[in-house]
Amino acid sequence: MSICNRNCCENKINSSYIKWLIEVLGPVILGSKPAEILNLSSKDMNKESKLNDIKSFFSNCSKLSYKIINIPDGGIRLVFINKDALSITLNNKKCLNFLKFIGYPSNYDLDEYLNILIDKLNSDNFPHEIGIFLGYPLKDVVGFMGYGKYKFCKTRYWKVYGDESVSDAVYNKFISDRAKIKVLLENNSLSELRKVI
Repeated sequence: MSICNRNCCENKINSSYIKWLIEVLGPVILGSKPAEILNLSSKDMNKESKLNDIKSFFSNCSKLSYKIINIPDGGIRLVFINKDALSITLNNKKCLNFLKFIGYPSNYDLDEYLNILIDKLNSDNFPHEIGIFLGYPLKDVVGFMGYGKYKFCKTRYWKVYGDESVSDAVYNKFISDRAKIKVLLENNSLSELRKVI
């Protein structure tokens, strides 16, 4: 598995921000998490530099794509997407039915669903169904949105409702994939890492 099939990474080999970002995106790169959302604050003095690093590093990446959303306060919201993993997630009949129930088109199309989500992220009303796109268990998304009769249990990266074991398994896979990427980053340069994973 590779992060990128091209030589897009060579000029950012020593970027500590990109190394941190690759670690955070480990579960997305390895496919256990279909997407990740990150914010660059308007107050971040290095916002433009970080954004340039992201554009330089990921512009030719075949494994991940990303969307940039300008938010009203001057910050930037970035959505990183592993389309293969997201396709598997959204092809789950229960997830798809729930998205249709809350207004997504009845004819499923991955790009159209992503565009709807991005449009919602550009609006004033945050789309809480993003949890599905981020790989959280459907029961947790449904519970958080107030549908169903799931009881709140605890908070991980997200709020967990109903059977904790399902959420714990997903969470542990995310943590495991992030740790795998971290080890690879510690033992390889980014250009070497492309050859290893």
